[in-house]
Amino acid sequence: MAAADRPTTAVRRGGMGARLLWRALLVRRSRVLAAVTAIAVGAAVIAALASLYFDISAKMSRELRAYGANFIVAPASAEGDKTFSEATYRKLIAELPADRLVGASPFLYGVARVEDREAVIAGLDFAGAQKISPYWQVEGNWIGVDFDERRCMLGERLAESLGLHPGDTIEVSNDDGSFKTELTVRGIVETGEAEDDQILVNRSLAQKLLGMPNVINLAMLSIQAEGEEADRLASTVEADFPGLDIRPIRQVSQSDGELLDKIKVLMAFVAGIILVITAVCVNSTLTAMIVERRREIGLQKALGADDSAIMRQFLIETVTLSLIGVAAGLVIGFGLAQLLGQAVFSTAISFRAIVVPATLAISLVAALAAAIVPIRRAIRIVPAQVLKGE
Repeated sequence: MAAADRPTTAVRRGGMGARLLWRALLVRRSRVLAAVTAIAVGAAVIAALASLYFDISAKMSRELRAYGANFIVAPASAEGDKTFSEATYRKLIAELPADRLVGASPFLYGVARVEDREAVIAGLDFAGAQKISPYWQVEGNWIGVDFDERRCMLGERLAESLGLHPGDTIEVSNDDGSFKTELTVRGIVETGEAEDDQILVNRSLAQKLLGMPNVINLAMLSIQAEGEEADRLASTVEADFPGLDIRPIRQVSQSDGELLDKIKVLMAFVAGIILVITAVCVNSTLTAMIVERRREIGLQKALGADDSAIMRQFLIETVTLSLIGVAAGLVIGFGLAQLLGQAVFSTAISFRAIVVPATLAISLVAALAAAIVPIRRAIRIVPAQVLKGE
């Protein structure tokens, strides 16, 4: 064949292939629809789970922060000064990744006189404390601003022993009575922990009552980080503050990481089952299509089509069906991800570009794997047998 004739032959073959593809998709619409539906369902589930997988760490970490702070900051030395400066605390907060910091509050503890008895007083930032301790049960209201020195909150057991309720007033003073102030009880706090026996005031007031200006005992932080990530973050920040001991609260951070790992394993298991089911459906549909097209395949072979041409034709058909199914599955899957996000996290799931190639690649691999047996069956067709009706 002359070189000039080769492009023409290639074009003719391409046109013939396109017509065969169109006929395969159009004539056997019920079979094609079944294959596309199976692939679309599989792709939808994969896309939804992949969207959740890539977004779940941030979403779950934010949800788990409702169970309390996961980092503690305290003076590094076990002996000597038990406080560090507010300036150091503010510098530390400024170095933390703002998009990962959910909330933070410094704490200053001491003993003061409440009415006629001694009680532990805790100075804190109420706005930050409310973020790191959303599980606190409050009768009445939180103190809304961090400069309010006229109101306080009482632990439930302390309030019960004093017979106080929200709206009542109490007198608070330091040990020697040189500093006194009258406070209105803004709310009663029930935590099930030490706070139930404490009087909670703004940090600035606690510093005046205790005579400890511009210092704190410790800080509690709520940061979106789990497991090894939390350890790395603590080590990195601690290197810049050698006078501080910065560590994750092990029980909380490890529980976060273990829960996330279990959820991801479960998602991978579900995705695997869906892929197997999709592959079985595609395999059955392609096998049925090849059985229906035995005479057509035999005629193609009789006219000179070799095994590679038959294989290429069915691979193209499989890829085409897969692309159509994946396109529909991506749309459905992203919508499904939003439903799951609202149901589980009460928030929208962010679109992740990586979901598109990941879903496409996984779906194509499953579809092509399912097509292996049907394509081998097509290649083994003997023209003489099928054309004679055997």
